[in-house]
Amino acid sequence: MSKTERIWNMVSMFVFVLLLIGLGFLMDVRDTGIGNIGILDLVLISLATYRMIRLMVYDRIFKLVRDISRSFEGIGIGDSLRAIITCPWCAGVWIALFNVGIFLLVPYGDLFIYIMAIAGVATLFQLGVNILGIIAEEKQIDLKEKREKTGFRKPL
Repeated sequence: MSKTERIWNMVSMFVFVLLLIGLGFLMDVRDTGIGNIGILDLVLISLATYRMIRLMVYDRIFKLVRDISRSFEGIGIGDSLRAIITCPWCAGVWIALFNVGIFLLVPYGDLFIYIMAIAGVATLFQLGVNILGIIAEEKQIDLKEKREKTGFRKPL
């Protein structure tokens, strides 16, 4: 990692801390404490964060943004921004901050969180079904190979 990249990473971290402090200040002004987030809300915000990470880092809808960010490779702030939108761990921290702010401060922000959480659960179901399909296909291939090796034929 170059010195310039380290500097811009520090700048990004500083911006994150400022946004965090700003969110805390706004929560204090609006008398909306973090204690207002219950267990169900925490689960929903987490699922929404998961789905938004997938959208930003992996899904086709943000591909153009990721491609544009690659064109700034080697340009200090560009490397930091690219890391934020292409690294699931980096994106997760920023998206979690965004989602908590949306949930606590924006009218009907909870609706956004619910929709993203439902989409997150649907994504998890889809991934689970895909994994089950892959496992089933592998077992079918293994069974077919065993039958071919042993000369076993299916009865008519």
